[in-house]
Amino acid sequence: MSEELINNEVQKSESEKIEKVKVSLEKIKSKQSKFLFCIPESHSPAASIYEIYFHATVVKNMGYDVIALVEKAEYVPPVWIEKELTAIKHLPLSDPKLTVGPEDVMVIPDVYSNIMEQTKNLPCLRVGLLQSIDYMINGLIPSYDWKRFGINDIITTSKSIQDFIETFYGKNKFSIRVYNVGIPEYFEKDTKPQKPIISIVGRNPNEISKFAKLFYNKFPQYNWITFDSMLTKSKPPVPLRRVDFAKRLKENCAAVWVDRISSFGTFPLECMKSSVIPICLKPDIMPEYLIERDETGKPAKVVDGCGVWTDNFYDLPMLLGEVITKFLDDSINDKLYNSMNKIASKYNQENAKKQLTDIYGDFILQRTLLLESAVNNNI
Repeated sequence: MSEELINNEVQKSESEKIEKVKVSLEKIKSKQSKFLFCIPESHSPAASIYEIYFHATVVKNMGYDVIALVEKAEYVPPVWIEKELTAIKHLPLSDPKLTVGPEDVMVIPDVYSNIMEQTKNLPCLRVGLLQSIDYMINGLIPSYDWKRFGINDIITTSKSIQDFIETFYGKNKFSIRVYNVGIPEYFEKDTKPQKPIISIVGRNPNEISKFAKLFYNKFPQYNWITFDSMLTKSKPPVPLRRVDFAKRLKENCAAVWVDRISSFGTFPLECMKSSVIPICLKPDIMPEYLIERDETGKPAKVVDGCGVWTDNFYDLPMLLGEVITKFLDDSINDKLYNSMNKIASKYNQENAKKQLTDIYGDFILQRTLLLESAVNNNI
């Protein structure tokens, strides 16, 4: 092939690239971008899965085409999430009809480092949704970070997680956007009186069993107190729908939460919104809603009045006994309930929707500017 023919082919190839970018730019300006949310399969309720569906619904309501990417074609959306959140298109990652362009946005949760690797050459904007420090570390190979997968943009649920990422993976290395998780309004306390029943939630069934045994041994006078595992009454018991979970929670007077590896933890917030006193073991990373920051954004002190928190697992039975005694004596200070409600009010879904609308709108603007720059510079 002559040099002239080679040059013509190169010019033709470059021209075709520019035309494709122009098409993508037109799509993004006319709201034809697709938002692809990778959703892990979960057999038990997980706030992280709920949040992905919540994000997808917010973007859907912004007027964009939204697709839930799942691993298996036979995937069934979780029944414990409201149907209005799961009422989006679901496609398996292997679907041959699935196409992705520069105008599209793919959101990949922290558990999916394999998908981060498989999709790193796709032309779309790829965003890491990092909700759990434990999962995000487990998903990475030593000496790797998300830039190795071509991911520069991150959404996370708390400033505490942002601080962690910047401490261990580099400050200003990623564009990190933080929003406040929204607790649904159906968790708000109703007028029904609360019962001497204790909700108990944790990752380790052995710890939950150990806690209950220690409590009954220390407080035999309270052997009539019931612990609610927050499952259905069926045999075998199965997880409750979240709205039913909220209904059950609001009936109880207190709740116990044991979760050392949670990086945020929505259950204590659900309790606060329901005016149910949370009695909790502090996880390794202090939840953001327990932190009061100074004017520079650095943690200044731990917030008071957001339930009962301890560093020692074996303190939990003692603390619960004190709370039950005060509850039965009607001597719990109203300041505690007011403080819990004040904290929970910051984590409402309307506020979360507004923040997420701004975040995803910013991604569209970011992508628009990139494509316009490519067209103007003939790249």
